[in-house]
Amino acid sequence: MLPKAKAIYQVKLILDYLPEEEYKMIPQEIIDYIEDNFEYDENFTINPSIPLENQKIDDKAYELLDKIVKSVGSTKESIQIKNNSKTDEYIESNNTDIEKENIRLNNLIEMLKVENSKIPKVKDLLEEYKIALKQKDDEILNLKAKNKELYDSLQKIPKILRKIFIKEPKIKLLNK
Repeated sequence: MLPKAKAIYQVKLILDYLPEEEYKMIPQEIIDYIEDNFEYDENFTINPSIPLENQKIDDKAYELLDKIVKSVGSTKESIQIKNNSKTDEYIESNNTDIEKENIRLNNLIEMLKVENSKIPKVKDLLEEYKIALKQKDDEILNLKAKNKELYDSLQKIPKILRKIFIKEPKIKLLNK
């Protein structure tokens, strides 16, 4: 067991690592008492990354810490309530943001579904266009073939008879 002054020094070191908000919750008379009554001990250090239970802390220091916690208890509870309400507000605002993002993503998915449903329709229209184009090309080739036949038939008629009987200029266009 350490002397009381060295135990107070351990408590001082522990309190020095407290966040500023929590440190301010400790009544000033307790802080003054600790400052006035501790005895420096170079053999004792606190590592804030290791839990207090795993460090060599004297029982008297634990007792003093317990008294400090009890004196601060009501203040600490009110701060925890405030922090919890801030956390709840933060969670609610984030949930709202997440909900908005989910709605936006769902709308985007619906739009993509609509667009994807249009793709087969567009493919069908394109196929129909290709078929119609092929039919028109075939029709044009067929008309050209008939035109050539008619022109060849007319060419077999003697020139004199053609001039007498065929006076329409459209027949001359068949050659072109």
